[in-house]
Amino acid sequence: MSQPPRFDGKEAAERVATPGVAVGLVWTAVGGEVQFVEATTMIGKGELHLTGQLGDVIKESAQIALTWVSRVYIEVMF
Repeated sequence: MSQPPRFDGKEAAERVATPGVAVGLVWTAVGGEVQFVEATTMIGKGELHLTGQLGDVIKESAQIALTWVSRVYIEVMF
């Protein structure tokens, strides 16, 4: 049986150096995995659209993050 891949901190450091990229840890019944979450700004109505197979916790976390960013933006701009 082969060994599972090891976490490479160098790759993570390089990827999160880019604005809009964060590291997330995903847990499953058979193990875990490091995922990179990317975000960008777009002109629109301030709505959040999530894609892929996401659980309720991730969806809630994304909504909380959007609320926080919106609040900080208002405080900085006004």
